[in-house]
Amino acid sequence: MDFILFYVAFFGAVVYSFSSKGWLMLIGQSALAGYGAFLLIRMTAKFEELQFDNEFLYVFRKKQDILIPLENIESVEIQSLGGVYKVNLYHAEQLGKEFYFKTSLLYPLNYQSKDELVNRLRAAIERAKRKPREYQQNALMS
Repeated sequence: MDFILFYVAFFGAVVYSFSSKGWLMLIGQSALAGYGAFLLIRMTAKFEELQFDNEFLYVFRKKQDILIPLENIESVEIQSLGGVYKVNLYHAEQLGKEFYFKTSLLYPLNYQSKDELVNRLRAAIERAKRKPREYQQNALMS
């Protein structure tokens, strides 16, 4: 949601700056800025909000939250210089075999702290993969 507010405010400021140039320039720049805002909002709508602990990755969605065991995560890779990360899964979940997240809106400015957070996620994934899986004593194995 904060992505949308940021983009709308930014493009609103761009349109306002052209308001003194005349009506034709205002309409043209408004249409261009509106289209740009639409593309950015559509792009950021694909990003997931997530948190993690020692066992699970929690993906927060509008309609349903998803719980993914860390041992199901194959890798976490950076996809762009803007701080978009891709999570690859061993087995498909409700999100599919992969999904994307962005650590921060201001990623290039605070990349060190956000990269450290992603590195902690990677370390938690490695610990979860090494830990032996515990089953209940009365669990049926098939």
